[in-house]
Amino acid sequence: MSKILNILTFGALLMLGFPSLYERYRADLVTGESEQLDPAPKAVEVAAPPSGRSLRLDADADGHFRAQARFNGRPEPVLVDTGATYVAVSDTTARRLGVRLSPADFRYTAETANGPMPVAMATIDRLSIGGVEVRDVEAMVAKGNGLGTTLLGMSFLKKLKRYGVENGRLTLVQ
Repeated sequence: MSKILNILTFGALLMLGFPSLYERYRADLVTGESEQLDPAPKAVEVAAPPSGRSLRLDADADGHFRAQARFNGRPEPVLVDTGATYVAVSDTTARRLGVRLSPADFRYTAETANGPMPVAMATIDRLSIGGVEVRDVEAMVAKGNGLGTTLLGMSFLKKLKRYGVENGRLTLVQ
C-alpha cells in the first residue's frame, strides 16, 4: 500500500508543475517571445534563535522558493515543494551528488503526465541550505530526464523544528 501511495504522491508532485508550464506556454503564444527565467534568489542566513539555526528565503517572481542546497557537501539548486513527500532528484543528479544506485534499485514505478517512470528510494546523509542542515533524508530518484528540477520536499522539511511562509518569505528553523 505504501508503494502505491509513494507512486501516487510522486505523480501528484509532477502534476503540480504543469499549470505553470501551461501559463508560460500561453504567454509565449500571445507575445511570440520565449520567457526568460529570473536567476534563483540567494539564500540569506539570518540570526539564529537560541534553539537552533534559521534561514529565510524570498519567493521568486512566480512565488516559488528556490535555493542552493548542499547534498553531502555538493551544491545543487533546489525548488522547495511542500507538496512533495520526498526530496526528488533525477538519477543523473543523484550520481553527480554521490548517491549510488544499481539498476535493480529502480523497482518502483511512478505514474506521471509523461507516462510511467521507474524510481528508486535513497538516503541523503547530509542535506543543507545555508546553516540549516539535516541528516538521513529520504529521497526519491527518478530514472531518466523526466524530473528537470530537484525538489526539496517534506522528507527534509519535516525534520526541521518548524518552517512557514509569511509575507513572501519562507523561514526554516532547525
